[in-house]
Amino acid sequence: MGALIGIFFSSLLIGLSGALMPGPMFSVCVAESYKKGFWAGPVMVVGHAIPELALAILFSFGLNKFLKDKALVGAISVIGGLFLVWLSIRVFTEVRHGVTVDLTSKQDVGWGPLVGGLWSSVSNPGWIVWWATIGAQYIVLSLKHGVVGLVFFFAGHEMADLLWYSTVSFLVSRGRGRISDRFYHAVLYACSVLVLVFAGIFITTGIISLVRAA
Repeated sequence: MGALIGIFFSSLLIGLSGALMPGPMFSVCVAESYKKGFWAGPVMVVGHAIPELALAILFSFGLNKFLKDKALVGAISVIGGLFLVWLSIRVFTEVRHGVTVDLTSKQDVGWGPLVGGLWSSVSNPGWIVWWATIGAQYIVLSLKHGVVGLVFFFAGHEMADLLWYSTVSFLVSRGRGRISDRFYHAVLYACSVLVLVFAGIFITTGIISLVRAA
């Protein structure tokens, strides 16, 4: 059970590190929250989760047959870890450049939160890269515990989006124009450090698997 809890919370943390960075989904969330209020955020996350669930299932079927191949598992771990290093550096760099959260943009995307959440995901090139690297590593890790492990991973990942975008839609619906830069930067710094720790674990585990497979 401890391993499953670890999968859930590490997945949540890494997902939160990506969700906190402003991008297409953030813009959709702000715009739709002005029109529809608080529930725009959670509904948008449902739209975002639909293609992610489909992708997680497809990846699971594809990777399940290769779980006994230590070389492949090791390679996936190293690649996923390197991508986490990149994510950690990106988050840290954005904070150093003074990234802020603007809750005042009222640009009308005209999609509605459900379709907006779905489209802003599949149209983002970084989305498929994330799933092909970090997502693939987590699926390999989760499948060691069967379907239950996959559920814990997916629940943690989607919980990150739900927490962040629900917070954004709540603040927008209450007329807040921004989030404290000091608080926002502190959270991002903490995420950056912890993601780097997980990167080290993934890379080390992957190298060990590659050595054993040699």
